Amino acid sequence: MKKSICLLLTLPLVLALVLPAMALAKKPAPSLTGTTEYDFVGFLGQFDDEGRLLAWEGTITGDIEGVIQWWMAVPRATGQASHYDDRCLILDAAGDLVLGIDEAGTTTVRHGKNSVWRANGVVTEASDEFQNWIGRQTHNSGNATWSAPGVPDHGSGTLRVN
Repeated sequence: MKKSICLLLTLPLVLALVLPAMALAKKPAPSLTGTTEYDFVGFLGQFDDEGRLLAWEGTITGDIEGVIQWWMAVPRATGQASHYDDRCLILDAAGDLVLGIDEAGTTTVRHGKNSVWRANGVVTEASDEFQNWIGRQTHNSGNATWSAPGVPDHGSGTLRVN
């Protein structure tokens, strides 16, 4: 009987200490949102060690500030859509990595109109300040304006890290 009473008195105390600690450990960092503006730079011919072309580069503002780059593998085309894998990097003003994201996405080329694109990915690298975002899902989307048919020029979009 004494053991039962002792257990009944101890259990709430243990739960009061353990449950809040568990909630804090599982609480994700808040989401991040940024607005992107970018230019096509694929004509510069810069490749990374994985053979991906630096295709787009620009700025990101919002919860993350800096330079954003998309290093792209050769896309696969099916009709008006191209499917691609890329490495999205966000760099600070000094050129140091803030976030590294591995993505897969599609671009839809609408004849005579701007193209639209979207990509989903995962944060795989982060600076010390953004370590909580490693492993988090991302959504990137926007548009691309063409300077001539088949010649990309610039665009704008959004990046969200959930």
